[in-house]
Amino acid sequence: MGTRWKVPVLTQLLLMEYINLSPRFYSKETVASALANYVSGLSSWRTVLPHSTLLYYHRRLSYVKYAVPLSGVYAIDEAKVRLIKGQYYYVWIVRDVKTKGIPFFMITSVRSGVHVLVVLVNMKRAEEIARRVFKVRMDKVIYLHDEATAYNAFSWLNVEHEKVIFNERDYAEQGFRSLKHRLASMDFHFPWNSNKLTIVRWLSTFFLIYNILYTPTYLLDKEVIINVNVSNE
Repeated sequence: MGTRWKVPVLTQLLLMEYINLSPRFYSKETVASALANYVSGLSSWRTVLPHSTLLYYHRRLSYVKYAVPLSGVYAIDEAKVRLIKGQYYYVWIVRDVKTKGIPFFMITSVRSGVHVLVVLVNMKRAEEIARRVFKVRMDKVIYLHDEATAYNAFSWLNVEHEKVIFNERDYAEQGFRSLKHRLASMDFHFPWNSNKLTIVRWLSTFFLIYNILYTPTYLLDKEVIINVNVSNE
């Protein structure tokens, strides 16, 4: 994500007043530039904004609600993220193979078939919004996944799925590759005082920006589509 980042992406969000800069100690362009540098991998202590100020605005972006276009062909995967003291969480993502959007992610302490059900329930909601906003039809839904035993739940729930080791399932891994690249500058763990809520907030902003970079993204409460699509895979 770092090499593909474009400052105007966050500038657009800021100018639409998702973040209320009051009192105006910093211009919107300054805040946008600092956020862009941070999301790209620069330490929060090294941007043009004070550390606490930067993280405040970053957290505000985590509240933005959005939708992405969906085709019904999804790659699903999960990966561990490490906290201080050796604690792990699993990050699950669903990425649309055709539109490249990531409509859903979640954090869990374990992985099981129950979590697959959680994914399906949330994806149903995402599909309903996508149909309404983007006027798309999903006549068929299929999930592509690896050989993890948790995905046996797709069969129990009568959901069409396929075990795929490479090829199309790589779309999910591409999403993780960008995330791992960003976490590399954090030594692959979150700060010592992180918890599940703060990680979810951080990832919410990360995947908001990720989606804006890769696919038309509809901002629900502003009723507008942002489509910058600055890169090709």
